[in-house]
Amino acid sequence: MRVFSLLVMSLLLAAVFSACGDPGPGLYEVVEVKDGGRLRVVAVYNATPRPVPRQLAANINAAHCRGKVFSEEVVVDSRSGGIRDVVVRLEGIRSGKAPAAELVVTNRDCAFHPHVSAGMAGSLMKAANEDPLTHSTHPYYGDRSFFNYQFSSPGEIYPGRKMVEPGLITVKCDVHNWMRAFVVVHDSPYIGVTDSSGILLIEDIPPGEYRYISWHEKLGESRGSVKISLRSESELQLKLGPGK
Repeated sequence: MRVFSLLVMSLLLAAVFSACGDPGPGLYEVVEVKDGGRLRVVAVYNATPRPVPRQLAANINAAHCRGKVFSEEVVVDSRSGGIRDVVVRLEGIRSGKAPAAELVVTNRDCAFHPHVSAGMAGSLMKAANEDPLTHSTHPYYGDRSFFNYQFSSPGEIYPGRKMVEPGLITVKCDVHNWMRAFVVVHDSPYIGVTDSSGILLIEDIPPGEYRYISWHEKLGESRGSVKISLRSESELQLKLGPGK
């Protein structure tokens, strides 16, 4: 009877994943991508006035930190209007290029670098320190503590922990309360973060039409679809701003 119940439960779960268009976690396969395409994302701030860097009051370890720490919630290029730190991921890709083995979040000048990262479940999240200060790199999966590593001198490296599931990781420092970083974890390596010009290139994409989701810590999410053609570059224009 117990075996029968387990079988029924397995079939129900399979039906749920099928109905959602998701075959479930852990099914990504690394294969050679022949004739893959490329997606160029351009994220632009679509409002006025454009935000400007705002210096934060770094009142802990002020001799080292003061004057170096600025708000990174919305960073916009003054010339192009491009938005840094917009994460774009493609949904439903179950085979393709190999993911990066790891990502590193570094304590530098009383801030986390990079402010926003993206990676695939199964990759390592590592941490490092370049400051002559005590720092605590303390990431959370939602409300769950992921790890908490305390640094005391420059040059130290935390060897990492595997990111086990898709989701949003928020990184905090228990010593310096203004320090924040974010890591978006996806179920495939087809994810990335816009640079300081608001540009992101995602390479070696199997041809097809895919749903995309963009995420920004203050400007929220947007969704749509993109078509990727053989050996071609597609472009996705994102116009984001307050209330968009």
